[in-house]
Amino acid sequence: MERCCTIRFHKAWEQPKSIVATGAKMSTIVKIRIEKDGRVSKFTIVKPSNVVMDESVAAIRETRDADDPLPEGLAQKNYYE
Repeated sequence: MERCCTIRFHKAWEQPKSIVATGAKMSTIVKIRIEKDGRVSKFTIVKPSNVVMDESVAAIRETRDADDPLPEGLAQKNYYE
């Protein structure tokens, strides 16, 4: 994903302190659809890891919009996933 969108979602993510403190390596894979105007229209957890991590990532759903429209040429259709 382009840096502008990645930064926006990373800022919204509250990493679970209990997992970070253990040093465990975990990842939850999500699929996000961003419309050309920057609006987030879809958020799906594709590969869960554990309840704590998945819930922390799901909180990103609150970030419904990117700051700006998608950069020109990023969306091959009317959206970027």
